[in-house]
Amino acid sequence: MKTEMPMTMSMERTPAMQRCMDDCCHCMTMCMETMTYCMTKTMSMQMMSMLQDCADMCQLAARCMMRFSSMSPRMCGMCAEMCTTCATMCDQFSNDKMMMRCAEMCRRCAECCKTMAHATAVA
Repeated sequence: MKTEMPMTMSMERTPAMQRCMDDCCHCMTMCMETMTYCMTKTMSMQMMSMLQDCADMCQLAARCMMRFSSMSPRMCGMCAEMCTTCATMCDQFSNDKMMMRCAEMCRRCAECCKTMAHATAVA
């Protein structure tokens, strides 16, 4: 039975990796600020939970990249998925500037995480 080895990543921080870590940190902050903003509005628990989940995932992905974790590609892939979902949920509030700013940041983070998920994976 073949045992799969975990993906590895280079121990060199590239400009793309730094940008992705920065985007993850900005997205985490944006989601937390948006969650605080949503507390003053009538928002569903599902929306509030998604904002918290997205913030947590962004933080985890950034921290994995910071320490060159072999799990970074997987975490970045999951972060991209979470950010895309969060952006879609925020898009439902198209007349709300704060929600649109959050959606935009989530999409930006999703794109860089998709790139990192593919770029850092080594067969």
